Amino acid sequence: YLLPSPLEKVASAGQIGTLDKSLEDLLIRVDEFVGMLDMIRNDSSQVINESVPHIHAKAMEMKKLYRKIDKLEAFVKMIGNNVAGMEEQIIKAESDLGNFPNTLKKLLYTINMPSFLNKSSSRQNQPLYEPLDLFKTEDYFPCLDQGQCM
Repeated sequence: YLLPSPLEKVASAGQIGTLDKSLEDLLIRVDEFVGMLDMIRNDSSQVINESVPHIHAKAMEMKKLYRKIDKLEAFVKMIGNNVAGMEEQIIKAESDLGNFPNTLKKLLYTINMPSFLNKSSSRQNQPLYEPLDLFKTEDYFPCLDQGQCM
């Protein structure tokens, strides 16, 4: 009674074969999984060793570019302030001297007048012009003197 019968031996041999085949399939899948893990590790190492330093270098280049953009924004703002100051002077000059057509008429009229009359009357009526202290492009773009920039 304790020994298996021949029929039980055949049934258990079939179960052992099925179990053996299942184990082989599992081992194949484990090998594939280990291979995939190795591939992922290699890709991760490549990313860490090659791509991250490259990305870091590009980030440093971008920081330099951002600084240049900030300087350029400040430069544009300064030029805007200079233009606004010049516009104020033009408006003041137009209000003091009249609009351009009237000024042109005065200029044409004064050309026909004797020079001593022209000098005395124009100097007494005209306020003294003081130009704005403007920037020099060479101060901000020194490479323009050398003929090469950026």
